[in-house]
Amino acid sequence: MGEKILEGTWEEIARRGPELAGRRVRVTIIEEPQPSPLDIALAPLIEDAERLARPDASEPPAADWGEAVEEKFRRQGFDL
Repeated sequence: MGEKILEGTWEEIARRGPELAGRRVRVTIIEEPQPSPLDIALAPLIEDAERLARPDASEPPAADWGEAVEEKFRRQGFDL
């Protein structure tokens, strides 16, 4: 089978128990990422850009904007 990497929550991995039964496995606990100083520094600039991009300032920003940006960079090969 070679080396195979499975990633997910414990519950997601545990559901694959029958597939992994009898095999040697390694479990690495991944800490949740903390915002970097760059993220913190850019937050006000991003808020300003969102305000400029919206014609109606009372309209809330898109909730998934950050997720869309992360997905774009993941597709480009960045490890976020």
